[in-house]
Amino acid sequence: MSDMRNIERENKKKQLRSNIVPMPGNRTGSQTGGGTGGEAGNRSGTPSGGRFGGAAGKRTGHMAGGQPDPEEFDGDEMITRYRRKKFLRVFLVLFILAAALFIGYRYIYQHEFTDYSVRWEKPMRYVDGGLENGAGTKETAGGSEDGNSDPDQDPENPASEGAGSDSQGEQLALGGSMESTGAGSQFVQYIPFGENMIRYTKDGATYLDASGNNVWTVSYEMRTPIANVNGDYAVIADQQGNEIYICSTSGCTGVAKTQLPITKAAVSSIGVTAAVVEDGTASYVFYFRRDGEELGINIKMLLSGDGYPLDLALSPDGTQIVMSVVHLEGGVLKNKVVFYDFSEIGKNVNNRYVGGFEEEFNGKMAARVRYLNQDTVCAFSDSGLTFISVKNVIPDPEVITVEVEEDIESICSSERYAAMILDNPTGDPYRMDIYTTDGKLKKSIPFDYPYSGALIDGDQVILYNEESCMVYNIDGYKKFEGRFDFPVSLVRKGKKGFNSLIIAGSDRMQEISLR
Repeated sequence: MSDMRNIERENKKKQLRSNIVPMPGNRTGSQTGGGTGGEAGNRSGTPSGGRFGGAAGKRTGHMAGGQPDPEEFDGDEMITRYRRKKFLRVFLVLFILAAALFIGYRYIYQHEFTDYSVRWEKPMRYVDGGLENGAGTKETAGGSEDGNSDPDQDPENPASEGAGSDSQGEQLALGGSMESTGAGSQFVQYIPFGENMIRYTKDGATYLDASGNNVWTVSYEMRTPIANVNGDYAVIADQQGNEIYICSTSGCTGVAKTQLPITKAAVSSIGVTAAVVEDGTASYVFYFRRDGEELGINIKMLLSGDGYPLDLALSPDGTQIVMSVVHLEGGVLKNKVVFYDFSEIGKNVNNRYVGGFEEEFNGKMAARVRYLNQDTVCAFSDSGLTFISVKNVIPDPEVITVEVEEDIESICSSERYAAMILDNPTGDPYRMDIYTTDGKLKKSIPFDYPYSGALIDGDQVILYNEESCMVYNIDGYKKFEGRFDFPVSLVRKGKKGFNSLIIAGSDRMQEISLR
């Protein structure tokens, strides 16, 4: 009976031990494992069983309780740590990439190139009415021989074709003619046309692409050719003559003829053309379709009353015209800027006159007027700039005026900017002040360079003369200054953008890579 009681007592002890749950910190895994292992060894009946069992239990206890096994981490904690590491890796990669791009951009944007290599060169000599490198479509007076002209489109409804403007940096000089002209039998001029340019002489004009290839050529005979560009259209007129050639990027679309001598000509971005002609008593503004036919719209200005138009420009969509007019009032010569509208709105007002500014130009002389874009006109006077909003067709009476005290040497403009080159009273002899279309100063660039031409071409400011050029970006960082080995007529940015230039002269054309 005593044996049975002892067995029952031992069973109860074992049952009690199995039901005991150790509290955190009360017993370590080594203690629990050691005790369990020792007990197992004692039950084996050998002295060494307790020792070895205790040691094994301790090792097991360290794994289970004293030092946790990584495999038994909490699942949420592992996911959180993984996500943190992944985020840090992605952030580090993006940071390094952004830093590299920023450094590269700043280097490209601010780096000044000191040398160049010639990528290609083309001869620019006329042979039998065409250029020696001729690889384009020969044009006739009425249009291209391959039928590129588009007489079916209606130029009287310009709104149907859009009103986008692609104004190029146009070299202007106060006190000079509206367009670049020359004299003598070697007269050769270039004018930017879209991304490319037109080369025109007294005998003909050629549209050249950015690789120097002929796109089209038109032949004529003019004593004093003048040119004007707006978007995808250009006009070449015989000043004091009677012919106007209207051209698109595809070729000559038509020829307009006048009875009276032409003094000014302007074109819209859809080909509608305006010309100023005059006799001894009055000036007349005539409108033409892109095919050269008259639109039956004209403005008469008596020299003794209305005045004389100094300059004119057409809106990109061809519906509006702005003119700078000088007139006598009480024996004093005065200036005003006037607007005429040829859309449905203009039909409802007398003589299509929709607005004018005279007090704003009191004591000034605006030798140039330009549509910088469809919404903004800039008048360039001898004392500064005047920005006029035409966003709502009727000119906004609240104009923005920029006055300067220095003498204005020359001006240039683009779709986004208007600039003046001034005599600089201190430091470098010249200063170019660049303004945005809302009249805010973008940048002042002082420079010491004997320029003869200036233009804003995209985000580049290019100054040049017959032998060299100097290039800045729009934020005033000097990008390049170099000399050339042939007479230069025009310099503009090349196909590669920031590090190439197109150099055009009377006898050749080059694209150079800056380095």
